[in-house]
Amino acid sequence: MARGKLEVKQWMYGFVGGGWNSEWAKTRKGAIKAAKLRWKDSPTLVPNEDTFHLATEEGLRSAMSLFY
Repeated sequence: MARGKLEVKQWMYGFVGGGWNSEWAKTRKGAIKAAKLRWKDSPTLVPNEDTFHLATEEGLRSAMSLFY
């Protein structure tokens, strides 16, 4: 990675009232902005800013297990 350039990372987050999703962004702030834009037209899918964190293999596996 070149000095001064941020790489895109996967960020997981929860919604107010339950559920989760993820965004790809360089920073947590960028992920929050992207999620708000993505769900702006949905009154029931409101990203909870306090829950944004870098995704890990274990975290993704655990979250995806809800679908199996």
